[in-house]
Formats: sequence, C-alpha cells, structure tokens
Amino acid sequence: MNKSGDENRSVRNTKKRIQDGLLLLLQKKPINQITVKELTELVDVNRGTFYFHYTDVYDLLHKTEDRFFNDFNNVLNGKDLKSSDELYPYLVEIFSFLEKNANMCRIFFSENCDMKFFNNIKKLVNDRCFAINQYVGEMGGKQRAALYNAFVVNGCVGLMQCWLDDDFAETPEEISQILLDIITSGVKKSD
Repeated sequence: MNKSGDENRSVRNTKKRIQDGLLLLLQKKPINQITVKELTELVDVNRGTFYFHYTDVYDLLHKTEDRFFNDFNNVLNGKDLKSSDELYPYLVEIFSFLEKNANMCRIFFSENCDMKFFNNIKKLVNDRCFAINQYVGEMGGKQRAALYNAFVVNGCVGLMQCWLDDDFAETPEEISQILLDIITSGVKKSD
C-alpha cells in the first residue's frame, strides 16, 4: 500500500493469491481446519504479509464473503426493471456473474460454507424477487405472493446448485431461459 492507503497492483495480486488459496483449501475442508501456515505455504506468501492484511483465516473468509456479497448485491440491484421484457437480460446478467465467480459459488454452496452467509444470500435474492414480482404477473393477494416468492427463491437456489454441480452445462443464456420459463409458467391468477 502507498502512503494514502491505496492498494497497488502488487498488493491486489498478493491478496488475490491468498484469497484463491483459501478457496482452493475450502474445496477440501472446512475453515476451522485451515491454518495460516498451510495457506501461506500453498500460495508462497510470507506469513507476515498475510497478517499485514488479515488477522486470521476467518477474517480473510469474511472479507471474501463480503466482497462477493457486495458484488452480487450490485448485480441484483443494478437494474430498475420497468417491464417483464427486461427480466430475461437481467437473469442472464445474474447467471453470467455466477459463472464468472464459479470458484466462490462452489464454496459458498458447499457444506464447508458458513450457513449465515448462505442465508444472507438467500435473503438478498428473496428481497429482490419480492421487488420484481409485479413484472411476472398477478399474484392474487399478499399471502399468495409471499408463498410464490418463497417457492421461487428456494427454487432459484436449487437451480443454481444443480447448475454448479453440473459444471455449468448450460450457458447463462440457456439457464436464464429455463428459469424464466419455470417462473412465468407457474404464475396463475387465483379465482
């Protein structure tokens, strides 16, 4: 870092190597079994350098989660949908983000993930889905809309998990169309 506290390219690269090493280790074991020594040896970084940026592996994990959460939040809330026609490109943007961040997604959707973080992601998706429900059709009342939203959110999470498990067999465009078909075919006016 320079005198003003800005990160230069070298600092950003070092932090990325440390973060990538953590993600690699998290694919094999939970955070409570990962040591700073193991991580720094893996990424060939001095332990002092690690401690300059992070207090411990939990601090690193939380900062990694926070960055992902903020980036995902920006994608989810980056568009002000004005019609249902804008839903497909919006979904493509979301799935493109997830594909681009595949390693993080694999970790955050695994048993080695912090469930609090996973639940925060679900809440974020839930809040955004509630905000856009008006574009997919008439819900038939508040209670029905809440039930529909819960179903869609949990279905989206399951669909994302399946897509990850299949190593992104479909393109972001294809998976977006599948989700859009599921969402829009399930919306029916109640009598």
